[in-house]
Amino acid sequence: MTNAKPTVSAAWVKGILEMIGALGLEPLSLLEEAGLPLDELDDPDGRFDSAAVSRLWSLAAQQSGHPHLGLALEGAAKPACFGAALHVMMSSPNLDAALRRMAQYLPIISSAATLELAFDSQGGSLTLALGEAVPGERYDFALLMLTNLCRWMTGRELRPQSVELAHARPANLLPYLAAFGCPCHFGAARYRLCFSQADLRLALMTGNPLLTELHERFADERLARLGDARTTRRVRELVLACLAEGEPARGDVARTLCMSERTLHRRLQDEGTSYVQLVDAVRREQAAHYLDQTSLCFTEISYRLGFASQGTLFRACKRWFNVSPGRYRERHRAALESG
Repeated sequence: MTNAKPTVSAAWVKGILEMIGALGLEPLSLLEEAGLPLDELDDPDGRFDSAAVSRLWSLAAQQSGHPHLGLALEGAAKPACFGAALHVMMSSPNLDAALRRMAQYLPIISSAATLELAFDSQGGSLTLALGEAVPGERYDFALLMLTNLCRWMTGRELRPQSVELAHARPANLLPYLAAFGCPCHFGAARYRLCFSQADLRLALMTGNPLLTELHERFADERLARLGDARTTRRVRELVLACLAEGEPARGDVARTLCMSERTLHRRLQDEGTSYVQLVDAVRREQAAHYLDQTSLCFTEISYRLGFASQGTLFRACKRWFNVSPGRYRERHRAALESG
């Protein structure tokens, strides 16, 4: 099984679409053209392939003709785009702690992104990486969104000490100076925001230590669900719980997970598997357990695996283990006795 593709949260993509719509473009048409599924937008756990999000940016830049597309929202703060990570940041005592938590919970927003923090006596820097072949507009948007969030949480017109951008210097610097309010360096080796020590010590208007533990627990649960093969794990758990009643229908599993069959198929495909493969794998593991660890008769094992008859169990064991259930059990017991 392959690792899941890097993804971006639906909340973050909604922020991009809002900006695209404000420019007079058709955001849903662009979403579809980029190969992004519309049905993920309203799913609280919705995720979008990071490479397709880059295609969305490229298409939007091409169709809008906007010279600085990533800065089109200018000073607008869009806290909702940060999803569950927002609440952990908001409950932090100061900006320093909020940015550290941002780095910790960044996969909630994008598993394609990394945020490297560095602090010294002069202040701190945040180096952002979004993967390969990422349009400059996407970096502009992310850095500005982060800067605006810092402004929103502190209630100050906070200005970074400097911004470094790896893409080429534009003909017109004014949009960048207006957006960030600080020196902007182009053609840099990285994408980085630098803040002063005084800014990092700024208290947050939303700081609340009583809520920190609650918000961290919620964000930790969210991170756990976003681990590699997250849908695979949830499907396996459901299949295992239902097998004794017969093989669960794909549609029933999808409804339990609050998604369409099409979405379920796509997510499992992205994680390198399929519903049929998962059901078969769960049955194989359970069959090995029952044959190795129990004295259950073959009729009972067939029932617990959701098979209609012993014959189906025998054929499956031949395919899985290249022997019959009885022979598999004999080999296991012989191995234990000899050991």
